[in-house]
Parts: sequence; C-alpha cells; structure tokens
Amino acid sequence: AFHYFVDKQPTDEYDVLIIDTKNPEEHEEYTNPYVVDALVDSLTSKGVMAIQIGFAPSILDPRADKGVNPKREVLINNLEANPQVASLHIYEEAHCGYWEPRAFLVACRDVSCRKQWYSETDEVDYQIYERIGGTVSGEEPSLVHFDGATQRSFHSPPRAWESIYCQREPTPFECAYRGLDLEKDLFEYFPDDDEGSAFEVRPTKGGDEKEGAAVYAKVDIPEGSYVMPTHLAASFEVSDDSMENIRGEPTKEIEGVGRATVIEDFIEFVDNHGHASLQEGSGKNFVEIGGSFLMRTSEDASEANVRRWIPPHPQGGRPKYSPVYDRHRHSFDVFMVASRDIKAGEEIIKPPALWK
Repeated sequence: AFHYFVDKQPTDEYDVLIIDTKNPEEHEEYTNPYVVDALVDSLTSKGVMAIQIGFAPSILDPRADKGVNPKREVLINNLEANPQVASLHIYEEAHCGYWEPRAFLVACRDVSCRKQWYSETDEVDYQIYERIGGTVSGEEPSLVHFDGATQRSFHSPPRAWESIYCQREPTPFECAYRGLDLEKDLFEYFPDDDEGSAFEVRPTKGGDEKEGAAVYAKVDIPEGSYVMPTHLAASFEVSDDSMENIRGEPTKEIEGVGRATVIEDFIEFVDNHGHASLQEGSGKNFVEIGGSFLMRTSEDASEANVRRWIPPHPQGGRPKYSPVYDRHRHSFDVFMVASRDIKAGEEIIKPPALWK
C-alpha cells in the first residue's frame, strides 16, 4: 500500500486516509519523508489522515527519539515539516483489543479541521444522529465506542504526550507555560469588597460627554502578576456559527416585539469585548464579562501595562503539533498578566492587540 502512493503519486484524490498497521515500529515507511509526503499529497485541500501509531506512552517514558517508539517521533517530525499539513492531533483509544490503549495521530491539510476536532458534545451527537443510520433492532447504538462525550475527551491529549513533547531539544517555547507560575501573585477585583479588592472602577466622561468607566490599581502590582484571573476565567465561549446565526437577521421585526434590540446589544458587546481563540480554525471566541472588560484599550502600545499571559510564539502562530497548546487552550486564551510594575493609583490599560 505504501509503494502504491510512492509509485502512483495520486494528488488531491482522497478526503480521508486511514493507515492502520499492527506495529508501526516495524515499518520503515514511517521514517521515510518521501512516503509521508506522498500520503499527504494524495489528500484533498481539506483532507484528513488518521494513523495508528502504536501503544500509548506513559509519563515515565524518556525523550521520544530515545524510547521504544523512535519511528513515531520521526513520523511526527516529517508531518510537522510538510508545508501542506496544517494541524496535528493525538488521541488514545482503549477499545482496540490490546492490553493497553493504542495511540492515533490525525493530520489535517487545513486548520478548519480544528472546528470539528474541538466540537462540543451535542454537536458531535447531532452529527452522529444525522449521518449514521440506526441499527436494525433500534435498541443498540450505531457506534458502540464513540459519541460526543468521547470526542470531547480527545480535545486534551493525556499528560504523557505533553511530558514527552517537552523533552525535545531545544525545549519548545510553550513548555514554560504548562501551569501558572506559583511564585507570582494573583490580584483580584471584588466589586462588593473594597478592602479585599486590588482594583477599583471609576466613572469617566469622554470628549463626547458619554459616560464610561476605567479600572485603577489600589495596590502595587509587580510585573508578571496575574490580573483579575477569576474574572477572566469566567469569560464565556461563543462559536463563529452561533454568532453567524445571531447576526442573520438581528433587527428583524417580530410581531408584538418590534426591533430585537437585546440581540443587537449582545452582538455589539461580543464585538467590543470578545476575541478569537489562539487555535486558528477552531471557530471559538472568548468574551470578557468581568471587570476586565472595563479596562481602557490604548492605541499607543507604550501606554499599556498588561499583556496576554503567554506571549506570541516566536514562530508566529501556534505550532501545528503541540500537546501543550491542546492541553492548556483555555488558559492561553483568557489569562492576563502585568507587563511591567504597576503602581497603586495607576490606571490599568490594555494594548491595542492584546489578544492577537
């Protein structure tokens, strides 16, 4: 089968390619970049390739290229190096008939596959209901070992994959952000507790005499400290699809109601205080609903004194393969820290592209 793809070199032919071998470590094809490139070339522009890549690792495993599955690491490296591969995902399955779970790798030609990968439980269950016929008896589920909850469990790969990934040399940039820095302080905003709150909200008036608000520090906040982490963690998630549905006819006249101003106000709030996820193609957005949305955003970046917790990746966007980004998606998308020392009485100001 591998020779077929190398010899025939089909291009843009398959939407889905499934590669299943009993023991991947016995196949030299996994380490051959020409074979891997031929497999990728055979996929359509939004094609997906699923590969069985051996037994699942443990957190005690050594660096991937030094362990019992070195070819697996070479395969992943070859896919990372292929410019036509946009996103890679790992999951484990315990119902393959072996004494321990098997691991699988999904390679996507387009980042839009993240939208399907990170789908919510009800979305997947609906697609199963719509696209897969029922059983003859009607008493058993069509798929025994897969449903929306199963797909949701695939969103975050097991910790072992993160541990092994972070043993790469040099250490990947994002591995420094696998958990909150316990040496940094948390500064919270408590609107009902003036003494315990590290921030206060003051009313303001703009040049047009329109009333607004601004956030000021009540205490000194050292650089790197977490700013309003509880409020930011409460940011609500809304999908592009949901917003598209809402935007469809937001001002449509409803009999007995008139203009749907509540929906218009909601759209305006999301546009002003929401931001897209770092996971390009996921179709997810996060909207600030706590005290942080009252912070002023300055067009002058030098005025700002807060930043996103995880800085932009040195290579630009998130890597196409990173168990760290997969496991800490929400934290990377919402948390904010002080970008410099902030003095008591100083206004908290966001940079113009805080969440970009």
